[in-house]
Amino acid sequence: MTEAGGDGRAEIQRKLIQRSLDEEDFRRRLLDDPKATIEQELGARLPEGVQVRAVEETAETVYLVLPSASPLGGGVELSDQELEAVAGGRGDDGHDCTLSPNPWAEC
Repeated sequence: MTEAGGDGRAEIQRKLIQRSLDEEDFRRRLLDDPKATIEQELGARLPEGVQVRAVEETAETVYLVLPSASPLGGGVELSDQELEAVAGGRGDDGHDCTLSPNPWAEC
Protein backbone atom coordinates (compact mmCIF):
# COMPACT_ATOMS: atom_id res chain seq x y z
CA MET A 1 0.00 0.00 0.00
CA THR A 2 1.28 3.38 -0.88
CA GLU A 3 0.42 6.94 -0.06
CA ALA A 4 -2.02 8.55 -2.47
CA GLY A 5 -3.81 11.81 -2.91
CA GLY A 6 -6.52 12.47 -0.34
CA ASP A 7 -6.44 9.83 2.38
CA GLY A 8 -3.13 7.99 2.31
CA ARG A 9 -2.50 4.61 3.82
CA ALA A 10 -1.47 5.99 7.21
CA GLU A 11 -4.64 8.07 7.50
CA ILE A 12 -6.86 5.15 6.44
CA GLN A 13 -5.14 2.89 8.97
CA ARG A 14 -5.57 5.52 11.69
CA LYS A 15 -9.31 5.75 10.94
CA LEU A 16 -9.73 1.96 10.86
CA ILE A 17 -7.91 1.54 14.17
CA GLN A 18 -9.90 4.31 15.84
CA ARG A 19 -13.18 2.83 14.64
CA SER A 20 -12.10 -0.62 15.86
CA LEU A 21 -11.56 0.88 19.31
CA ASP A 22 -14.95 2.60 19.25
CA GLU A 23 -17.05 -0.24 17.77
CA GLU A 24 -16.57 -3.82 18.95
CA ASP A 25 -18.59 -5.25 16.03
CA PHE A 26 -16.34 -3.47 13.53
CA ARG A 27 -13.24 -4.71 15.38
CA ARG A 28 -14.53 -8.28 15.19
CA ARG A 29 -15.22 -7.95 11.45
CA LEU A 30 -11.70 -6.59 10.90
CA LEU A 31 -10.21 -9.56 12.74
CA ASP A 32 -12.48 -12.12 11.06
CA ASP A 33 -12.27 -10.86 7.45
CA PRO A 34 -9.96 -7.84 7.19
CA LYS A 35 -9.82 -7.64 3.39
CA ALA A 36 -13.60 -7.66 2.92
CA THR A 37 -14.07 -5.19 5.77
CA ILE A 38 -11.53 -2.76 4.34
CA GLU A 39 -13.00 -3.11 0.84
CA GLN A 40 -16.43 -2.31 2.27
CA GLU A 41 -15.05 0.76 4.05
CA LEU A 42 -13.23 2.00 0.94
CA GLY A 43 -16.12 1.23 -1.36
CA ALA A 44 -13.63 -0.43 -3.71
CA ARG A 45 -12.03 -3.82 -4.25
CA LEU A 46 -8.39 -4.35 -3.41
CA PRO A 47 -6.22 -5.95 -6.10
CA GLU A 48 -6.60 -9.73 -6.39
CA GLY A 49 -3.12 -10.56 -5.06
CA VAL A 50 -3.26 -8.26 -2.03
CA GLN A 51 -3.51 -10.08 1.29
CA VAL A 52 -4.68 -8.29 4.42
CA ARG A 53 -3.99 -9.59 7.90
CA ALA A 54 -5.35 -8.07 11.08
CA VAL A 55 -3.91 -9.13 14.42
CA GLU A 56 -4.72 -8.04 17.93
CA GLU A 57 -1.96 -7.33 20.39
CA THR A 58 -2.16 -8.66 23.93
CA ALA A 59 -0.28 -7.84 27.10
CA GLU A 60 2.05 -10.74 26.26
CA THR A 61 2.44 -10.23 22.50
CA VAL A 62 3.46 -7.07 20.67
CA TYR A 63 3.71 -6.91 16.87
CA LEU A 64 6.27 -4.89 14.95
CA VAL A 65 5.35 -4.50 11.28
CA LEU A 66 8.27 -3.66 9.03
CA PRO A 67 7.73 -2.15 5.61
CA SER A 68 8.99 -4.06 2.61
CA ALA A 69 12.67 -3.53 1.88
CA SER A 70 11.72 -3.33 -1.80
CA PRO A 71 10.15 -0.08 -2.97
CA LEU A 72 7.65 -2.20 -4.93
CA GLY A 73 6.88 -4.54 -2.07
CA GLY A 74 8.54 -7.72 -3.27
CA GLY A 75 11.13 -7.35 -5.98
CA VAL A 76 8.56 -7.24 -8.78
CA GLU A 77 9.61 -5.24 -11.83
CA LEU A 78 7.15 -3.02 -13.67
CA SER A 79 6.56 -3.51 -17.37
CA ASP A 80 7.24 -0.60 -19.75
CA GLN A 81 3.48 0.00 -19.97
CA GLU A 82 3.16 0.08 -16.16
CA LEU A 83 6.13 2.46 -15.90
CA GLU A 84 4.56 4.79 -18.47
CA ALA A 85 1.28 4.74 -16.55
CA VAL A 86 3.04 5.60 -13.29
CA ALA A 87 5.21 8.28 -14.87
CA GLY A 88 2.21 9.83 -16.57
CA GLY A 89 -0.06 9.49 -13.54
CA ARG A 90 -2.78 7.84 -15.63
CA GLY A 91 -4.32 4.40 -15.30
CA ASP A 92 -5.01 1.97 -18.13
CA ASP A 93 -8.45 3.53 -18.57
CA GLY A 94 -7.02 7.07 -18.68
CA HIS A 95 -8.18 8.19 -15.23
CA ASP A 96 -5.82 10.28 -13.10
CA CYS A 97 -4.31 7.89 -10.54
CA THR A 98 -2.81 10.72 -8.50
CA LEU A 99 -6.32 11.78 -7.43
CA SER A 100 -7.53 8.33 -6.36
CA PRO A 101 -8.99 8.29 -2.85
CA ASN A 102 -8.09 4.60 -2.67
CA PRO A 103 -4.36 4.03 -2.02
CA TRP A 104 -4.75 0.41 -3.11
CA ALA A 105 -6.49 1.18 -6.37
CA GLU A 106 -5.04 -0.44 -9.44
CA CYS A 107 -3.85 2.16 -11.89
